[in-house]
Amino acid sequence: MTTLRFVASATACIALIASTAMAQIPDTFTNLQVLPKDISKGELMSMMRGFAGALGVRCIHCHVGDDPNSLDKVDFASDEREPKKVARAMLKMTQRINDDLLPTIGREDYLNVKCATCHHGLTEPQALDDKLLAVVADKGVDDAASTYRELREQYYGQGAYDFSARTLNSVAETLARQRKDPEGAIKLMKLNVEFNPNDASSHLMLGQLLSRQGDTAGAIASVERSLAIEPDNHWAKQLLEQLRAKQ
Repeated sequence: MTTLRFVASATACIALIASTAMAQIPDTFTNLQVLPKDISKGELMSMMRGFAGALGVRCIHCHVGDDPNSLDKVDFASDEREPKKVARAMLKMTQRINDDLLPTIGREDYLNVKCATCHHGLTEPQALDDKLLAVVADKGVDDAASTYRELREQYYGQGAYDFSARTLNSVAETLARQRKDPEGAIKLMKLNVEFNPNDASSHLMLGQLLSRQGDTAGAIASVERSLAIEPDNHWAKQLLEQLRAKQ
């Protein structure tokens, strides 16, 4: 717990460092602006491995160097790379949360904030729905759907992104309500039920969107699927009655 409360120099080292690499790390350190000046080499290396794993990076993400597989020519003291400066600020923020803010909640035991608390293996800890909405704004819904598939293939099961039905529900609702793009919302909801076929709320939302676009038959099929999963949903029953009355 004490180690987690240190504010470290903004560096990120290779996640698994062999003994040969260990020999390439200097025994004394310069330019430690926030770490204790007397920190041991072993403790520093342990912290660096933690940072690397949390952000999914290698040493030269923050340190000046050309070869990600060798530390031989890495300039650890240099502040040239912008991510090192950013990381210093983030670590100061973490220290303040852990040392100053969390103790004020009144609990004897609390969980300290770590890099991985937000990053989960990502260099930029952006929520998936925000990432997809940015792609929609820049390139369109089809590219957002492709991005979702690619990210799911790469990160599913790692906790990096939220691939639950909630994410695409949120993106689709934003498209339909705020950006007035119901067709785009329908595309993403069809993608959602493809990957989350047993989520009743997603089928219901797709039914609502299809109904607003005049596709009564498609809406009925979606709402019926929702009720098959969640038979007691009052809103789904009500919508199904209204849709059947249109036929």
